[in-house]
Amino acid sequence: MPLDVGRNERLITPALRKALIARDKGCARCGRPPRWTRGHHVQHWADGGHTCLENCVLLCDRCHRLVHHGGWDVRIVNGIVEFLPPAYVDRERRPIRGINQLAA
Repeated sequence: MPLDVGRNERLITPALRKALIARDKGCARCGRPPRWTRGHHVQHWADGGHTCLENCVLLCDRCHRLVHHGGWDVRIVNGIVEFLPPAYVDRERRPIRGINQLAA
């Protein structure tokens, strides 16, 4: 099953979700279990983002809201999910690794 469906699919496919669970092991930011999460595009679909492992991350509803409305940014660097806090949390916006990838 393809893990990169590009712009052909907006929603996370079942195969991509399985790969995201294997990588993120749940909410990439707080660690909630996979059943509480949804796929999120790092570069949003509306902004030309692709539906693929390199552009998607699992987030629970709370963390999803923080990314969309709380000033947090998310990025994936060499397969590692990182979160950049808003300036009011950390003026330098130093990246924080996803909760389940701290040992990576």
